[in-house]
Amino acid sequence: MAQDRFIDIAGARIRYRVEGTGPAVLLVHGLGAFIESWAWTIAGLRDRYTVVAFDFPGFGFSDPVPTAFAPEGAAAFLLSFMDALRIRSAAFIGSSLGGAIAAMAAGRVPGRCSALILSAPAGFAPRVPAATRLATLPLVGEVCVAAIRRAPVLGVRSALVRRTHLPPVLVETARRAFTQGAAGASCLRIVRATVGLRGIRPEVIARVRTAAERVTAPTLLIWGTRDRVVPVDQAAAVARVIRHARTHLMPGAGHAPFIENADAFNAVVREFLSRVSEPVGVGVGW
Repeated sequence: MAQDRFIDIAGARIRYRVEGTGPAVLLVHGLGAFIESWAWTIAGLRDRYTVVAFDFPGFGFSDPVPTAFAPEGAAAFLLSFMDALRIRSAAFIGSSLGGAIAAMAAGRVPGRCSALILSAPAGFAPRVPAATRLATLPLVGEVCVAAIRRAPVLGVRSALVRRTHLPPVLVETARRAFTQGAAGASCLRIVRATVGLRGIRPEVIARVRTAAERVTAPTLLIWGTRDRVVPVDQAAAVARVIRHARTHLMPGAGHAPFIENADAFNAVVREFLSRVSEPVGVGVGW
């Protein structure tokens, strides 16, 4: 795997990696995740694409950027990251919260996104796990973060169906991110800004949908039928917003098919990208 690189954006030190050659594919992870979450996707695409993955501000080992904790600010940061690396346009692959961010960025400046792949994107419907809703309460959220710091397998397991033999790289990176980085505080800040006891706040959903309605790039939704985090029935809500989107269901997969069902996920992604206009615009900034 390629070595870590760092770049300063908005006064923050951002960790990223670049692997492969060819058109640009930009990976946007979800809440509490990090570059290593995409290890299997990078390995599956780098023979044909220049794959760029980064730790979103406040996660993994990137510094926080206060404006990036709000939906619009997060989308703006994604575009700023592309500017910093001189990527004119790319295919976006976003997971969970990263799916909402990728969709908002693609809708905000359509010319920057040549294809959009969303793996169980959050933010289009209110339903979230009970633990996420409870974390909005004073002290409860802090207890949840402390539990993950002590036992990082808890955070990794929530996204998977097969919860034995967890990939060691994910457990170890989660441990480091939650004990050495700002991941815990960042998770709480985002959850408490976007979620209430009834789920994702209506005003947040409205902002995500409004931006996503302007997406013009070919779009593919990928959803595991056993997703416990963002249930598969939310695919219909996304399809009502991005009306030209195709939906691909992965039977038996959970919230992170790009980890548990990597070969099948990569095959679907490669087939989709091969049928759309090739992403262009990889710069020389790295």
